Amino acid sequence: MKPIRTLFLAAVFATASTLGAGIAGAQDRPSMTFAVDNLWPTMDPVAGISTTGGRVHWNLFDTLLRRNLHADENGTELIPWLATKWERTSPTVWTITLRDDVTFHDGKPMTAEDVAFSMSEKRIWGDKPEAPRGKRYARGIVRVEATGPHTVEIETASPDPAFANRLVTPLGFVLPKHYYEEVGADAFGQSPMGTGPYKLVSFDPSDKLVAVANDNWWAGKPPASEITWKVVPEYSTRFAGLAAGEFDMIVGVPTDQVPVVENTPGVKVLSQSIENYPMFAFNMMATEELPDNPLQDVNLRKAMVTAIDRDAITEALWGGATFTPAPFNFPEYGAYYDPDRKSRYSYNPEMAKELLAKSGYDGRELVWHITRGFYPNYETAAEIMIEQWRDVGINVRMKVVDNFSLAYKRPFHLLNMSMSSEFSGDPYRPLWLDWGPNSSRVNAKHKTWAATPKFYELGEAFESAEDFDSRKAAYLALVDEWENVTPGMYLWRNVITYAYRDNWDFTTGSVARTLFDHLHLQPSGQ
Repeated sequence: MKPIRTLFLAAVFATASTLGAGIAGAQDRPSMTFAVDNLWPTMDPVAGISTTGGRVHWNLFDTLLRRNLHADENGTELIPWLATKWERTSPTVWTITLRDDVTFHDGKPMTAEDVAFSMSEKRIWGDKPEAPRGKRYARGIVRVEATGPHTVEIETASPDPAFANRLVTPLGFVLPKHYYEEVGADAFGQSPMGTGPYKLVSFDPSDKLVAVANDNWWAGKPPASEITWKVVPEYSTRFAGLAAGEFDMIVGVPTDQVPVVENTPGVKVLSQSIENYPMFAFNMMATEELPDNPLQDVNLRKAMVTAIDRDAITEALWGGATFTPAPFNFPEYGAYYDPDRKSRYSYNPEMAKELLAKSGYDGRELVWHITRGFYPNYETAAEIMIEQWRDVGINVRMKVVDNFSLAYKRPFHLLNMSMSSEFSGDPYRPLWLDWGPNSSRVNAKHKTWAATPKFYELGEAFESAEDFDSRKAAYLALVDEWENVTPGMYLWRNVITYAYRDNWDFTTGSVARTLFDHLHLQPSGQ
């Protein structure tokens, strides 16, 4: 386990105390309205894992650990949050010690039983869990047990030296066992309860979510009296509302609109590179709807990757705001990151033509499903890529649809998606969790590949590697096999742009979530 920055933590909690005292004395603590493009249909923080859900979940719930993004923009160090201590007490057992001063929004204390329930077989990792989207984070867990009022043991089937990294992900959210069991899984998703800085008042996924300050939050009083996440699908409407003072903050400012927003009186802009990587997946499956799928041929997939000048596209669309990564070579991987490593299949039109000739591709149309406006600059990039594919003889048509349900509807040859990387200094996700045996790429109705036996074999070796050198070697071998199969292509590191009224000061980390606690938001001048 890496050392904890105790000075940083002391500053955090001193800040919480100071802000809490100041805010408590204010009779008119401001409220905030945050205009977003959409809301996920459930606010269960595991069943509703998504980019849009992440804008809310971290304000209603707390995780056991957090990443130290305040001291290091790549967050390669873990710090305590609901847990005060985490240690590996045997090769396959981790023991977690909890804070003893945390209450849920209904005032009942959080205990080890709540943690064990939140991470239980029934809820997360069983054959038919209630929150199946979280199963990828729970791979290998065989036992979660409360061993005292504030201690929990988590046992894995094999040694997992990096397990603590999972406690900063949605697996680490703690839910109230008593309330969840009382209302049931579906009702909990519509009216959730956590330990976080804000507590839910109302939720209509087609309209808005309203939450009020939890002034009993263990880390200090929140800076806003109330926050409304308001669904406003069109950017132009969000911007007009911000300029008029109807909204305090908006998300999703298009790159070409940033200068306009920056010149708007009373408005600030924050563009942040985040640990989320837009990509497309090749549909490698032969299905009833697509029985003769040409993308089953790896030569065609590799031809399509080498035909694309990703660096030029990223530069044209983003300037210097972000970069094109080699597969699974991300700065947040810490010591595993190699800034000089390149993709095995970088831009090479001549190689693309040679691979295409080997594939036997007959020129048929390949359909690319894209969710309208969800990933900034994605559709523009797709138009450029379609032209580059046409230049080497590949015929692709993009079909833009209004939501992911339509995007996932077969038949399709390519599918838009993104992968996030929440882990602290380790490549476990998205390399293994998002492509391995528990992933949606393998198990969902819209699955796009059947992983090779070699990929599974190498992944299991990576997962169980004990020391850094062995783990790095296993990681690189797993990446090599992924590239050998070429099930998709990463485009760039995502950039999210917020605009907000200048009566607020706002900051965020490099992850795909939005927090409105005292460490990230406060009224200007406080």
